[in-house]
Amino acid sequence: DIIDNDTATVSIANTTDGDETGPVAGVFTVTQTAAASVDTVLTYSVGGTATSGNDFTALSGTVTIAAGSTTATINVATIDDALVEATEDVIVTLTGITASDPQVTINGADDVATLDIVDNDVATVSIAHTADGKETGSVSGVFTVKQTAAASVDTVLTDSVGGSATSGTDFTALRGTVTIAA
Repeated sequence: DIIDNDTATVSIANTTDGDETGPVAGVFTVTQTAAASVDTVLTYSVGGTATSGNDFTALSGTVTIAAGSTTATINVATIDDALVEATEDVIVTLTGITASDPQVTINGADDVATLDIVDNDVATVSIAHTADGKETGSVSGVFTVKQTAAASVDTVLTDSVGGSATSGTDFTALRGTVTIAA
């Protein structure tokens, strides 16, 4: 009998961040330190602040490093939505090996990788006079604040008041902020 004493470990790293402009897919690279004689099939979990199905196409949860090879990629197809968002992340954690040479193991120090998905949406905010107030009949003056695109979180604006009317005497003092809900 010939005993195989070669070993290999598997790790994962971010190769490319995703971007809604294009869109550009994010890429994780799974690397095995030595080629194996059979396919190495790994399972992984997906987390992070980006949402599967909204920010990127759902991932399969498995990746295969082909026999004789030392790398495989996990492509994260970015979805270009119309929502103004901060940069979000996708975190992939290698969770197990379902098929491989028995000497192949996951490197516990490098079993998690994170990539960013950069948003390409912008919005502007405007304020417009909608209605004049009247002292008789308690008719309130109205301003309308608009945002040109929806956002993933509330937009909180600080306002200030000027003009010849006196706050607290001619009109009820304003709160000082306006919130446009997500």
